[in-house]
Amino acid sequence: MQSLKDIGQEVINKKLEITKQFNGLLEEGYVKRLKASQHDLDAVNEWRSNLIGFLGEAIMERNPESVEEKVAEWAKATGEGAVESQLPLDKALKTISAYRSLTWKVIKEYVKTNSVDPMELIEVSDIIDPILDNAASIFSASYVKDHKRSLDLAKEAIQELSVPVIALTKEVAILPLIGELDTYRSKVLIEKSLQKCSELKVNTLIVDMSGVAIIDTMVGHEIFQVVKALNLIGVKAILTGLRPEIAQSVVQLGVSFANIQVMSNLQAVISQMSIENSI
Repeated sequence: MQSLKDIGQEVINKKLEITKQFNGLLEEGYVKRLKASQHDLDAVNEWRSNLIGFLGEAIMERNPESVEEKVAEWAKATGEGAVESQLPLDKALKTISAYRSLTWKVIKEYVKTNSVDPMELIEVSDIIDPILDNAASIFSASYVKDHKRSLDLAKEAIQELSVPVIALTKEVAILPLIGELDTYRSKVLIEKSLQKCSELKVNTLIVDMSGVAIIDTMVGHEIFQVVKALNLIGVKAILTGLRPEIAQSVVQLGVSFANIQVMSNLQAVISQMSIENSI
């Protein structure tokens, strides 16, 4: 059908004209942010026109899949740029609506002066909509990826703070544990405690568990692994502050703390060390 080829060509011919109308459809705050940025507006319009051109090509080919790869690359790069510019996702997605509206505006103008079968217009819609929907999905994925990266960094920072190895003397440090110990945190505990003890060059680490309310078999095993790993680098670990209910759970779960020095509380550990140092 020649009409679709003509419509597609019309969209391509007017792609720059279309993009110059963009700012009129976008929120004032978005436009101000764009103008205040270091982006060259002509370059922005040129970049926007690429997607319009892809729409025109797909209409001419009567196949949205013909430009699928190019649209995916465009949407990925655009999404990453929007994330870098700290443009809110809701405002960024409104640009997709603008692409749709302005493209249809050109098509409507073409229809006014040319005879077009209504079924062909439906076909145009079936071509344009999947392309723009896919672009929006890929575009949004950049925000999801960035959000996940931010969460991972925040989680890492929190986990770093959750293993506060504090030097008491040149040779002794303390690790006060507070809150729930899960498998992930236990693994971080091994890594960070080894790292901190090596940095501080201590030979004894007091692991104070008075702030831990729950412990299971897996976590108990992980704690044993911490002690074992510390021993391998020449650091003696002393467990202290085990609550009665925790001690009972450990016994019931069959977790063995054999060959691990356990003391009732921090004061008892410090008192013993003071006595040993005075001998």
